[in-house]
Amino acid sequence: MEFSTVGVDDSLDEARARLSGVDALIVWGGERIIGVITEECMSKSGDCGTVCYLDILVDPNPEMVELWKPKFVIITDNGEPVLLNRGP
Repeated sequence: MEFSTVGVDDSLDEARARLSGVDALIVWGGERIIGVITEECMSKSGDCGTVCYLDILVDPNPEMVELWKPKFVIITDNGEPVLLNRGP
């Protein structure tokens, strides 16, 4: 999936602008990835931290993915997201 990033306290207007041309936004909360925003989230109200999907795993092993069945899986390189996939 094509993605961009947004901060947890950013507004939904900022999220809409960044979501243009990508499939999803990875939401940063300080130094940690906390969630994912897709177009489906845009009908909610609040900021990016309150509307994002929290059902994610970051850098999981295959067993974790099978056990937890997250909505999204994020792979990082040196702490930066490089790949975003929907879960199983």
